[in-house]
Amino acid sequence: MKFGNKSILPKWIFIWGAILTGPISDVSAQVIPAIRAARFVSKRHRVIRRIPRGFRVEQKLIHLWKYGYSWTFDSLNDSWKRFSKTGQVGALFRSDDRQCEVIYSVALGFDNHRSWLRNDLLNISQGQDTARFEDHVTVMTGQAVRPFNADSMFLLELPIEPMERDGSLYTRCVRMYLTRKGHTFLDFVWFFTDEGYARRQEYLRAIEGKVYFKKER
Repeated sequence: MKFGNKSILPKWIFIWGAILTGPISDVSAQVIPAIRAARFVSKRHRVIRRIPRGFRVEQKLIHLWKYGYSWTFDSLNDSWKRFSKTGQVGALFRSDDRQCEVIYSVALGFDNHRSWLRNDLLNISQGQDTARFEDHVTVMTGQAVRPFNADSMFLLELPIEPMERDGSLYTRCVRMYLTRKGHTFLDFVWFFTDEGYARRQEYLRAIEGKVYFKKER
């Protein structure tokens, strides 16, 4: 798959990076109700996002997950350079059995999911541009994405350091993108314990019928 222009950084990235790395991040996490923010951006962008089956709200306020970097291409040296810290900002939910967590992004409004996939692959390869799309990304279309009223789903695993939260150790991470022409894409970050990862398809299906793009009028 071609990713197009090597200038992959939307102008929002700089602002988002400042939020993730600056002092505003701690303040924001303390004052922004996560569910209210998620509902606001969902309504604005014509999507429905409800709590997954078998999950509950884990954190009432916005959750900030810092991960990797956004990258910019240095044509002079023919290489990718780190631009800013990045990650995910959103509402955090946890499965009732504590084997899985998922973040619903509240940073909607982007329409170029390929740029974000490219950025994920660059983070996997630490900017070496050696992580191939075909080796890391699973693409689903047709019947598999019909419950979401989507055109495509993209899944890839991101390497993470183990994270302990309330007695559960999350060791695996899967990023999910749902896309539909004419809409912003939807972005989800899933965390699994070892046990949860073995049953990851069960958890991924928990958003079927709970998350979907609204049909055009």
